[in-house]
Amino acid sequence: MSLDTSAQDALAMMIAPLSADEFFAEYYERRHFRKPQKSEAAAALLSLDRIDEILSDSELPPTSISMAKSGEGLPETEYTFANGVVDRGSVLDNFRDGATIVLPQLHLADGKLYQFCLALERQFGARIQTNIYLTPPSAHGFGVHYDDHDVFVIQISGAKEWEIYGDRDGLPFKGESFRKGVHDTGDLKEKFVLNPGECLYVPRGTAHRAPNHGDEPSLHITVGILVQTWAEFMLEAMAEASLRIPEMRHSLPRDLFFEGGEVTERHAQTFRHLVNELAEKASFDATLAAFSGNFVRGQGPRLRGALLSLANGIGPDDLLTIREHILFSFEAAPNEDGGIEQQIVLSGASIPMSDELADQLREKIAAGSMRKSDFSVSDSEELNDVIDTLVAYGLLLRAS
Repeated sequence: MSLDTSAQDALAMMIAPLSADEFFAEYYERRHFRKPQKSEAAAALLSLDRIDEILSDSELPPTSISMAKSGEGLPETEYTFANGVVDRGSVLDNFRDGATIVLPQLHLADGKLYQFCLALERQFGARIQTNIYLTPPSAHGFGVHYDDHDVFVIQISGAKEWEIYGDRDGLPFKGESFRKGVHDTGDLKEKFVLNPGECLYVPRGTAHRAPNHGDEPSLHITVGILVQTWAEFMLEAMAEASLRIPEMRHSLPRDLFFEGGEVTERHAQTFRHLVNELAEKASFDATLAAFSGNFVRGQGPRLRGALLSLANGIGPDDLLTIREHILFSFEAAPNEDGGIEQQIVLSGASIPMSDELADQLREKIAAGSMRKSDFSVSDSEELNDVIDTLVAYGLLLRAS
């Protein structure tokens, strides 16, 4: 898969021949879907050789690896030294003894996986992550369970025998993890083998298990979709509206927990009054702006090529394009003088600028490319600083 893969292509490699519309209408958050065709592009996202390189040559902070065996996580002491540093030899020795190697959030250290996640964020409007699982032959990392987020599974090499069980009653919220002996997994509904290049979608709340199949180690990518729910949106709307409702600042009545009858009914009337105030004053636009800004700021940066561009200098006629899948937004924000200034918000940065520059920058971004010489502004120093900053934070990319 090339690094400029479109959002449509990233999803299509996991669901074709289904269209995106069919997937979202019939399967998303409803039921599992197994892609009936192999995808060479999906299988090329990772390799066993790449995992070998990571385990042998890459930096491995303790949070970058975990292990599981026979349905239970291994204690970190089983594969780290006393000071917490990963013991690579012990990792491989445990793998040899039947333990699964888990590399969480590998997309943060692998450019191909990271670009793939950025593309999917455009489709789902949610943060996307990857966890990698390498399971030795005749073993399984985890028992029957369900996840609190939707996942796609991409089988890279080897094979796994998937078992699909029942669905939880209602989609779980984030943090409502499966508890063995407490939550019912339901009856086995389907059993199949997932081979290299094949993909599977499993909604959150659908119980499953995936022991290894055959005589080869199994390597697969779990693509996690970290959605935000309407419940979270409504909580933010309530918090935002409460800033404009003075009564929300009052403490709870001293007798709320101790009295009943007419006293409780009086407090219930206050509650209903505040609910009506919230319904009247909650702002969809303000809540959306807050969620959108947080979503943009939370996206990790994509900076490949930025260092070379800045080191060589960006001339007035150098063509700059908009880096694919990078999120941004234009916002108006109060400045130090009490006025309002325009700014563009990116991952890790809010870059203020004059109205004159902001208006022209919007047009150039919408067109898809720009040169410094395309702008007609009174402050050339501001222009150079803003454009170079947008290169540094990954929005603009020097054209090849």
